[in-house]
Amino acid sequence: MKKYTTLAIIVGALLIVYSLINFSLNQLWDWISTISLILGLGIAGMGVYYRQKYREKVVSKKLVQYGASSVLNSVIFLGILALLAFISSRHHLRADLTEKGLFSLADQTKKVLKNLDKEVTILAFYKKGDELRARDLLEEYAYHSKFIKFEFVDPNQKPGMARRYQVTQYGTVIVESGTKRETITELNEGNLTNAILRVTREQDKVIYFTTGHGEKDIESEDPRGFKIAAEGIRKDNYLVKKINLAVDKKIPDDCSVLVIAGPRAEFFQSELDSIREYVDNGGKLMVLLDPEWKPGLVDFLANYKIQVENALVIDASGLGQLFGMGPGVPLVSKYKDHEIFKEFRIMTFYPEACPVRPMDEGDPDVTVEVLFESTSNGWGEVDYRSTRVAFDKGKDIPGPVPMAVVATKKIDEQKKARILVVGDSDFAANAYIRNSGNYDLFLNMINWLAEEEDMITIRPKEMDDRRVSLTAKDSKIILYASVFALPLLIIITGVVIYYRRR
Repeated sequence: MKKYTTLAIIVGALLIVYSLINFSLNQLWDWISTISLILGLGIAGMGVYYRQKYREKVVSKKLVQYGASSVLNSVIFLGILALLAFISSRHHLRADLTEKGLFSLADQTKKVLKNLDKEVTILAFYKKGDELRARDLLEEYAYHSKFIKFEFVDPNQKPGMARRYQVTQYGTVIVESGTKRETITELNEGNLTNAILRVTREQDKVIYFTTGHGEKDIESEDPRGFKIAAEGIRKDNYLVKKINLAVDKKIPDDCSVLVIAGPRAEFFQSELDSIREYVDNGGKLMVLLDPEWKPGLVDFLANYKIQVENALVIDASGLGQLFGMGPGVPLVSKYKDHEIFKEFRIMTFYPEACPVRPMDEGDPDVTVEVLFESTSNGWGEVDYRSTRVAFDKGKDIPGPVPMAVVATKKIDEQKKARILVVGDSDFAANAYIRNSGNYDLFLNMINWLAEEEDMITIRPKEMDDRRVSLTAKDSKIILYASVFALPLLIIITGVVIYYRRR
């Protein structure tokens, strides 16, 4: 008897589901749907009625026997659920299964969030239903810091709030902390982290570029210009200014980093004296030189145990040719162990670089380290004006040839000066800075000099478009297959297994 009532209930349920699916797919309640529904209700109703009669006879005998066991099992089950809820409330586990780690934050961002000590409020102005990706990103930030609070605002529902924050387009994000406020129109990890740093930083730092000696121009869009580099520095939350030392005489007190980018003319001695005074008081200096440099600045660097040689670095490994570069453009893929290269594994290019190496003798308070060098197949070509490019033993500089160094001078127990010298200025020029990792490396150097290691450039992760196009009918088939068909299949399988075991 029990076997037949169960079968009747299953058949009736299948007929009811079929009638609903048929109506949804065809958008018409036809005679097939009507008959299926009536038969389903009738058969299922009869099955339920006779099954209830059968249960009334059996239950009374087994009620006492299984009652205590059921209560005990229920208590154990609820106890397990309570324990899991307690553990999950105190120990969160998040996993990013996307191919490119789209929902995992960079280590630099995690460090910024870990060091937060003041509350940051994020207001995201999104149309209701369009905030899914933004919510994923903001939840990741909030997960890593208790100081991050965010709220989604629909401008259509709260127009007054949108006017107050001067929001004129969907997707605008406001980042606030204390009295500071930043507006983001394109939400990604890089922009959001930089906005958080801007509103939580006590004082803006200034990067000065020297002028008057034919240096790279931070406003020029020409291939030799530094406009892209300057814009990158500004995006990393610094102010960028020019300084002519022949006119200004003294380097301003607010100078966080002084950059000398590709000078073509000599510095006056008074200018070099100003730079030396700045460095010896704990200043930070970046010097980007090219072959055919002028001796005054090179002699100045020798005071800090840095030797710049008048040669052209040649890369005969053939790696550069794979990227359309000639032997005069060394490619670097291996870097020394330094904070600048933390998690940095991208190749960089240096068009027409000159050798830069540490000196053995000099000021004992100065420590010099090599940042990167050419391959062992490279060399420093002394006679680089010649059309013949070949290594001349005893004349040329054998590889690997160092091309960048950093010097640290101890001023006192609390203060240290930093000097970074690269034997090439073109790597950060408009024509080359977008090549591979040049852009990121240049900004990493600026951030290290400014003692802002948390500000290392973070490139937004790109999302692949993996949408699947479905018709309305396809969507409904998937819906009913997952919501109705799959559960019914599981029920039927369970019933079949149950009867086979009996």
